[in-house]
Amino acid sequence: MSESYSSILSGFLSETQELIERVDELPMETAVELYDMYDEAAKSATANIQLINPEMRVELCDGQDRILERIIDLGIPANPISAKKIYTPAVQDYRHWNNTELMKDKGLVGCFLAREIGSKSVMFYGDINGEYDYLSYLPETEIQFSDITSGEIYLEHLNKYHSEMDILILHGMYEQTIYYLYEYRKLRPDSRVYCGLDMNSYWMNNIIWDSLPALNFSKNCDLIATSCRFLRDELNRSPKVSFPCRWFPNGFYNPTDIQIVADYKQKKNVIVTVGRIGTNQKNNLELMLAFAKVSNLIPDWSLRLVGTIEPEFQYTINKYFSEFSDLTERVIFVGEVSDKKDLYSEYANAKIFALTSKLEGGTPNVYAEALFHGCMFITSDIDAADYITDFGRLGIKYKFNDIDELASAILKMCSQSDENAFRKHIPKALEYANKYYDWNRNAKKLAYMISKCKA
Repeated sequence: MSESYSSILSGFLSETQELIERVDELPMETAVELYDMYDEAAKSATANIQLINPEMRVELCDGQDRILERIIDLGIPANPISAKKIYTPAVQDYRHWNNTELMKDKGLVGCFLAREIGSKSVMFYGDINGEYDYLSYLPETEIQFSDITSGEIYLEHLNKYHSEMDILILHGMYEQTIYYLYEYRKLRPDSRVYCGLDMNSYWMNNIIWDSLPALNFSKNCDLIATSCRFLRDELNRSPKVSFPCRWFPNGFYNPTDIQIVADYKQKKNVIVTVGRIGTNQKNNLELMLAFAKVSNLIPDWSLRLVGTIEPEFQYTINKYFSEFSDLTERVIFVGEVSDKKDLYSEYANAKIFALTSKLEGGTPNVYAEALFHGCMFITSDIDAADYITDFGRLGIKYKFNDIDELASAILKMCSQSDENAFRKHIPKALEYANKYYDWNRNAKKLAYMISKCKA
């Protein structure tokens, strides 16, 4: 039986290979029909994953995501979705959503999906004592507040509001999300559930995917995706994973009337990084030391570190400047930048965006921001590294913890960052950004994917 099923699936992939290769030329009817065929084949491959080579599922899900791009290019709308409201609970760890998360995938998935299908997005719970300035940017979103959070509070809320929770958005597979989804499905077996896995390869490799809780969770979700294509493929490659995984990246959304500038004339000899400066995850010292190694060879370049500084990192900064006193005017700790205009200026002025993270949960949000501002990239070999650089077209990948390799990458990138290089780079960066990392476009993709799920 396994040989027979494998032969059928292999034959399907062979017969449709030519169509996938010229997917950007497919007419409307063909694209829609092919998407549905790949959808059914991916589900069937998952149901029979023990009987086939899992690489087939990798190929099927990748093909389906590529067909979806063509469908969006053609402007084919999603099937109508009837949803009173879209709910996004902060159920992992039973905590409060914070203001910053409103402008990340935690808040934007529900908001943009609601915008696309004409619904309302509800986030719960917000901190009753918190400030939510970003809420003014998201008219489709409301926050339900509480001064406490607990499993009991969430279950009380579920019992009260489940009738209007037509779409449920979850972020990550945790003990609490598994339990909450189990209880939710008792009340709403008819609804749609989307889960964005916010993991990296470390967590992926430490999850027991064929455990009963993981199996039940994936069964109760209608759509599961990651923000990183590498992780999507790795999950689909595992015979223990009981769902076809899709790709849904973290995009960029400019809610202000501030113009996004990607102009080579504005670019300065600046390397910028943005994030929580001094955390173990962000690994900023590696960037500082690598810059110091080549600083005498690039005397007209500076390094700007933007973001809140961890208190314990101040000692490291002081020690760094005591050793490299000549860099006090060239390595600049900007601090937290909450004003979007000032933050966008940092990206617009920089030629290079550097990411030295030890790990990231898929593709970091700051990547899309830098991409839309036309930056070149230097990144450690995190899971999404090849897609951040578009396999070398947009930047350089180096091996994490290899300061010499990072220093060489800095030197090489700086030497290739003249005006002529940016005349060529910026159009490529913006084309890549608009296709894969624009929230308005990605909302259409998510709506289309969800519309194909059961109602």
